Formats: sequence, structure tokens, C-alpha cells
Amino acid sequence: MRVMVLLAHGSRKKESSDEIKSVAEEIEKDAIQKGRFDIVKPAFMQFCKPDFYQVIEEIVENIKSKTDSSTKNSIEVVILPYFISAGSHVSEDIPALLNEASLKYPNIVFTVTPHLGKFQGLKELILDRTA
Repeated sequence: MRVMVLLAHGSRKKESSDEIKSVAEEIEKDAIQKGRFDIVKPAFMQFCKPDFYQVIEEIVENIKSKTDSSTKNSIEVVILPYFISAGSHVSEDIPALLNEASLKYPNIVFTVTPHLGKFQGLKELILDRTA
């Protein structure tokens, strides 16, 4: 089972968190259709819920209820830091979250992608959209 966690900063504005949740839902539809991920969930570093640990616990409970013990060892959680630049959340907080989660859930493989600002093609997308 492959799971993506779209990990964003979070905001006190409901509209902002709703936007991230909507993006995660759209990505999930495409990811499932293309066979890349089984689940895509949004999570937030601060100001709103769900936070990273709530999402991981929800995923673990969901998987436990839907799988037998033989598939529990094949769970991969990919964290996509939804940040444009490598501030303290990207460089310090997210690695700390991953270390703690890896200790708590040793049967889950946690990986992290580069933050959004490092994605190949972002520069071209910006230029295309502003032409």
C-alpha cells in the first residue's frame, strides 16, 4: 500500500486549509487512477487540523481494518512537503517528524520528496502561466 501525505504549513484561514484539502482530493483521484498511490491525505504543520500524526494514525487504523497481517509490512508513506522554499519546517521539523514516526511505526517505510519549490518543471510552469 502506497500513501501520500501532502504536508502543508497550515493557516488560521479556513479557506486556505480547504484549498489544500481540495488539492489532495484531486491528486488522490489521479493517483488512484494511475495506480501510483492508494491514498492521498493532507496534513498541516500548524494552525489547523489534521496534523501529521493524526493523519499517520488514521492511515494506520484504516490499513489495519482493511488488510491482513501479511500486507502490513508493505506500507509506504511518501511525504510531499507542500512548501515553495526550504524554511525551518522543511529543513528541521519534517525530518524530526519522520524520525519520530519511523520509531513509532517501524513496519512503515517513510520517505520524503523534495519540497514543492524543488520540483522539476516548476519554473517552466510559472513561465507558461504568466506569458
